[in-house]
Amino acid sequence: MSQFLMQLLAIAICLAGMLAVLIPLFVMIKYRDKTVKIPIDREQLQRLPGFGLQREIRDRQFDLLGNMSMSICIVSIPFAYFAVLAFLKTHNFPTLIVIFVVIGTLWCSWRTVKVFKHLTRLRLGHTAELATAAELLQLQAKGYQVFHDIQADNFNIDHLVVGPNGVFAVETKGRHKRLSERNNKHGLRSHECIYVDNQLRFPKWSETKPLEQAVRQAKWVSQWLSSSTMFDVTAKPVLVLPGWYIKLKSKPPFPIVNHKQLAKMLANFGNDRLTPEQINAICWQVAQRCIQGPEDKK
Repeated sequence: MSQFLMQLLAIAICLAGMLAVLIPLFVMIKYRDKTVKIPIDREQLQRLPGFGLQREIRDRQFDLLGNMSMSICIVSIPFAYFAVLAFLKTHNFPTLIVIFVVIGTLWCSWRTVKVFKHLTRLRLGHTAELATAAELLQLQAKGYQVFHDIQADNFNIDHLVVGPNGVFAVETKGRHKRLSERNNKHGLRSHECIYVDNQLRFPKWSETKPLEQAVRQAKWVSQWLSSSTMFDVTAKPVLVLPGWYIKLKSKPPFPIVNHKQLAKMLANFGNDRLTPEQINAICWQVAQRCIQGPEDKK
C-alpha cells in the first residue's frame, strides 16, 4: 500500500466515530423532511413568556457542546492519526482494538438513530403543547385559571383549566402529517382526522389510546381534587389535535378539537356551576401540586 493511501486510510479510521453519527443523522433528517411535517407552524404561534430567551439558551448550550467536542477532536485526532499510521505501516493492528472500534462505531450509529427518532417525537409534542397553551391564554382574559404540565402519579396532565363552568383536563397529542398520499387507508386528505366508533382515523393509521388516556387522566384529576378539596369535582376530558381538521362521524364522549377551536369550545361547554370559593379551593390545590410535585416525592 502506498504512503498516500495509508494516510487516507488513517484519516478515515480517525474520523470513523464522527462519521458514524453524521451519516445516519443526515439520512434520518432527509428521510423525515421527505415523508412527514409538523402540522403547526412554530413561528406563527403566539409567543409565551421567555420564548426568545429559551431558544437563545438552547442555542448557546449547543454552542458549548460543539466547542467541547471540537476541542476533544483537535487534541486527540493528530495523535490518533500518527498512531493509526504506525499500525498500518507495521501491518499489525491489535485485534481487541479493531473489535472495540467496530462495535463502538456500530453502537454510536444505532444510538444516533434511536435518539433522533425520540427527539423528533419530543419536538412534535412540545410544539403541539405550545400551540394549545397559546390558545388557552384567551381564556385567562375571561377569568379562567390555566395550569400546565401538572405532575401526577407517574404521568402528567398537559393542561388543566378551571372556570365557573367546570374543570377540564386537556390532553394534547401531536401527530405528524404524512407528505405522501400512498397507503391512504381511509380516503382522507393529509390534514384530516375522523372520529368514528370510538376511533381516531388518520389518513394512514388509526388510534384509540389517546381517547383512553384522556378519560383515564380526567378520572384521576376528579379523584384527586375531590379528595383534596373535600367536595365533589368532576373533571371533563378534552382531547386536542393541533393542526388537524377534525371530522366527527359519530358523537364522541367528550370534546375532540383542533387547537384553534379550544378556547371558544371550553367557554361554552359544561353544565357544572362552580362558586368562586370552590374555584379558589381547586386552584390552590393545583398550584400547590405544581410547586411541590406529587405527594410521594415530597
